[in-house]
Amino acid sequence: MTQGNDANPELRKRIYEQMHFIDDLLAEREIPIHKRFMLAGRMFVDYFVKESTFDSKEEFLSSEAYRVALLPIFNDWYWDKYGELAKGPGSDIYCGIVLAYNTPVRILVPATTSRVVEPGKLAKLTFPDRLEDYETIEEMLQTKFDLDKMPESMRTEFKQHSAKIVGLIRSINIDLNMASNLALDAEKLSKGIWSHMEKAANDILTLTSERASIACWDIHIAVEKTLKVLINDKKGKLEHGHNLKNLAESLSDIEPEINGSMFKNLPTDKDAIKLRYAEEIKSVGDAVSYYHESLEIRLFDVGCGIRPLSWARI
Repeated sequence: MTQGNDANPELRKRIYEQMHFIDDLLAEREIPIHKRFMLAGRMFVDYFVKESTFDSKEEFLSSEAYRVALLPIFNDWYWDKYGELAKGPGSDIYCGIVLAYNTPVRILVPATTSRVVEPGKLAKLTFPDRLEDYETIEEMLQTKFDLDKMPESMRTEFKQHSAKIVGLIRSINIDLNMASNLALDAEKLSKGIWSHMEKAANDILTLTSERASIACWDIHIAVEKTLKVLINDKKGKLEHGHNLKNLAESLSDIEPEINGSMFKNLPTDKDAIKLRYAEEIKSVGDAVSYYHESLEIRLFDVGCGIRPLSWARI
């Protein structure tokens, strides 16, 4: 079954004509095959889209029109050329945490959704930044329970909160996968950001305070690396240290909306280090709060072709 959307065959043809050039550039940068299609989409817009109905290329890249109409075409090209090498090692599923009855529950969030357009022939592939109307949180829950047994107000709150978390997880990973034109040091940092969040989620889901405390360290490092990528991109230097407030303040002259107060609900650098070595212990509930807080921290467009490397918009 063909993935994608042939509503605009001329657009598909034009994209395919440029893809060998774009893929060669990404291969020279040693980008893994399964990571290339989002970067290829970004490069196509940068190099070949001269005008659109959007005010800027950044707005276009952030739009549903781009994710629904264009991005699947780049994915198709990589599947056409590389087959299952384009899939990568489990990169299409993200692990996250939601709370049910105040208990952390694992969710597995697909990076893509696929709907059959023409049975046996065509499926429409999309890269959503939210929980789609035709999806349910029940499908993503890895611990099954009957939501109908929840009081109605609790059930409504659970579904709203879970949909928000799914949207944040998808948005963050779209942003990270589309980050381009980074200096080598920043690129290496950016590649590890989400893995810290997944490690934190897995530690929290053990439901032990000791592992949950270690998770707080990984959450801290994920936010820290994001700030360091911003600094490297904006100022051309690699900052050191774990103090989130200091890192944020070093950006305040060029990004005034980024400041130390954004991180007031997260552990300090000294506390995070103690948590890493179990010299200080936090409850599972505290770790979940830090996890959700970190997802909602808004960092801003870091320029140089990055759309935006953010904890996320919703």
